[in-house]
Amino acid sequence: MKTLSLACAAAISVLCWMGTTPRSTANSPTKKQSVSRMVVWQPKAGKEHDFEEGYKRHLEWHRQNHDTWRWYGWDVASGERDDYFVDGTFFHAWSDLDTPVAPAQDAANNGLNVYPYGDVRSVATYETEPSLTHMQEAQLASPLITFYSIRVPADSPDKFETAVAGEMAKASAEVHCVVFRPVSGVTEYLLAITSGKSSELGAQAEFVRALVQTVSRGMGTTAVVVTRVETARFRSDMSNLP
Repeated sequence: MKTLSLACAAAISVLCWMGTTPRSTANSPTKKQSVSRMVVWQPKAGKEHDFEEGYKRHLEWHRQNHDTWRWYGWDVASGERDDYFVDGTFFHAWSDLDTPVAPAQDAANNGLNVYPYGDVRSVATYETEPSLTHMQEAQLASPLITFYSIRVPADSPDKFETAVAGEMAKASAEVHCVVFRPVSGVTEYLLAITSGKSSELGAQAEFVRALVQTVSRGMGTTAVVVTRVETARFRSDMSNLP
């Protein structure tokens, strides 16, 4: 969870962006509710249990303060960031970022319960479009989710998104995925695909390979590249889904 001020990223206050005033949230992105935030944590060595328990206490602080934003939590289970923790909140309006609830108290609680046991490794803000989404928000709580970081030529984001949207429109109903456009904190697109069990990962990988190849051909380039693949397990006990 983080505050809304990226300028304070080095301070404890940046660790509590989750706080907000009550509001309605969308089940899938719309033009007005298209903003997402994801945070990557690295539990400190030997403090993994303390990190989990402290994070749960901080979630409870948000519940007691009537936070209505849904935060999803995952344990990374593959790749170079194995055992890291990722949390994210999805499909908000840009104006939501201006209304944190009790930021000073939020920062103090996070500093007491979470920050001593884990380090923030990245804070990223994304945007998406309905045409780049082939899922409902509730499907983010599937048992597994795989994140594909995709490098796109700096002069071709519009072409990339148009090509991806065309492929999304043809995707099977069994494929649940969303493509996030980088806004702040990262420079690469993020494709997230959910799955119910590990045996589905092979077909999922094949879908991504075909998607990248088709999009690349449509753009007339070979510069669209998957740079990182990580599968993570959903943690219902480290999520806040009011």
